[in-house]
Amino acid sequence: MDRTELARSLLRRFAGLEEARRPWVGSWQELTEYMLPRKNSFVSPGTGFATLGRAGDERIFDSTPLHSLELLASSLGGLLTNPSLPWFDISVKDRALGDADEVREFLQAARERMVALFNSEDTGFQAHVHELYLDVALLGTAVMYVEADPTTVVRFSARPLGEVFVAENARGQVDTVYRRYEVSARQAIQEWGAACSDEVRAKGEDRPDEPVEVLHAVFPRSDRDPAGFGAANFPFASVYMEVKTEHVLEESGYLEMPYMVPRWAKAAGETYGRGPGQTALSDTRVLNAMARTALMAAEKMSDPPLMVPDDGFLGPVRSGPGGLSYYRAGSTDRIEPLPVNVDLRAAEEMMTGRRESIRRIFLGDQLTPEGPAVTATEAVIRQAEKMRVLGPVLGRLQTEFLGPLIRRVFRIMLRSGELPPFPRDLSPRDLEVRYTSPVSRAQKQYEAQGLAQVMEYLSPLVGSGDPFGIMDNFDTDRVARHVAELFNTPSDYLKSEDGVAEGRARKQQDSGQSRTVSTLANAAAIAKTLSEAYTDRPSALTELWGLLTGAATAGIAPAPVEPESPAGPKSPAAPPEPSLTEEEAPHA
Repeated sequence: MDRTELARSLLRRFAGLEEARRPWVGSWQELTEYMLPRKNSFVSPGTGFATLGRAGDERIFDSTPLHSLELLASSLGGLLTNPSLPWFDISVKDRALGDADEVREFLQAARERMVALFNSEDTGFQAHVHELYLDVALLGTAVMYVEADPTTVVRFSARPLGEVFVAENARGQVDTVYRRYEVSARQAIQEWGAACSDEVRAKGEDRPDEPVEVLHAVFPRSDRDPAGFGAANFPFASVYMEVKTEHVLEESGYLEMPYMVPRWAKAAGETYGRGPGQTALSDTRVLNAMARTALMAAEKMSDPPLMVPDDGFLGPVRSGPGGLSYYRAGSTDRIEPLPVNVDLRAAEEMMTGRRESIRRIFLGDQLTPEGPAVTATEAVIRQAEKMRVLGPVLGRLQTEFLGPLIRRVFRIMLRSGELPPFPRDLSPRDLEVRYTSPVSRAQKQYEAQGLAQVMEYLSPLVGSGDPFGIMDNFDTDRVARHVAELFNTPSDYLKSEDGVAEGRARKQQDSGQSRTVSTLANAAAIAKTLSEAYTDRPSALTELWGLLTGAATAGIAPAPVEPESPAGPKSPAAPPEPSLTEEEAPHA
């Protein structure tokens, strides 16, 4: 297919995607006008610059929806991609392969380098991911573009939903993204140079700031050779073209889908998602109407309309501060305010109910602290309960955003040589992503609590020496490693199973040697004592001497007797006193 036919086929596909997205645009415009005007990117091409610099808040009379939306987006950032916490981990599917020291060191080093890249200011991840959370909470659908960069390795960019048109495959996954956007003629020439059309190059000389509409199409290739080389055989095709001139600027490809398109929730048969913003739209409309009416009522009460006689006053009536109005002498006519009876307290109560409803829709009751100060244990339990409630809601974000994002970044870093060398017998297919966000940790608390309850229940039976052998029912090594997994202990904190076995063998050997040394020391002390005492008749010492000689027979040599002191031989011991016979003992 030549480039002219390629451009026409892309425009035909784009027209179909634009028609499929059209029913959503009106709802998205209303959402942005009520809750976040700066996100209103749903304008016709060529008129987008007319909205720049405008506040766009003409329909906003209460800021509760804006504040609730910002709180939800910030909370999502803290829960899912907190820069101060490692929110993901890389592990090996095969446990035996992942226990090798070389593999463990590689996984830990790879994660540390990826965390540093996500937190780097040059890549812009933390700045753009907040915009993505705003879009997915307000509009239900968000878009992030992840591309390789020669300077920063990876570059992140949250794209406005007004630029993007998507389609799903048979499995409900977004695999086709068309992005229509505008750049200046000067920027187009800087990006594509001589590949630009003659018309754009002429604009670059005469009118460099004039906008040029560009279409970027990313879609799966159906005619590629999986074993072939080059961008023409990559799984995803990438085509840049000028919309007006139908001129193809660049044709290449991607090894992974560069656009992440998470949806908050999605109805069957729909491509675009629905978020809390659409749920809160009706309450937001009513709240703003009530706030507008209450403001008008308060204004009437503070500056009520006046009742003035038609001919009792001279000149105009001045109702401002310090104003003077003249009336005819002798006239009883006066200026009186028109009675305005408005119950602002009732209006405020109604508005408060709407505000609370909007906060709950944006999960404010789940994300903000509640109640007075509590103990540390109760605080952990409360937090775990909240995270378990949010888990199903945020599951789609993990599936459609976090998983593809980490895999895309990992492979870009691997291809660019930014990761440590791959260990032997390990391939990218052996790796899997394990989330360590607070949400996933809270979901694992049930297992940790179950283990603690079992041990607490059995502790009276185990006692200090486990007389019944109850602990023999447990694989303590597996329990210890599973607990480390539950609490996301870094892999370099744990020894390998082989290392643990070697350490235990070494401990056992050292313990045996120490017992041998202790026995020899005790035997030496006994021998010294026996050398200074009589052993020609039975006594406790002669029994110990028998034990000592038995130990020597077993291979433990008694310690040598201490030599005589330099002062000379010891004086002979006094003769023993005659012992009592059995007949003499009663008379003694």
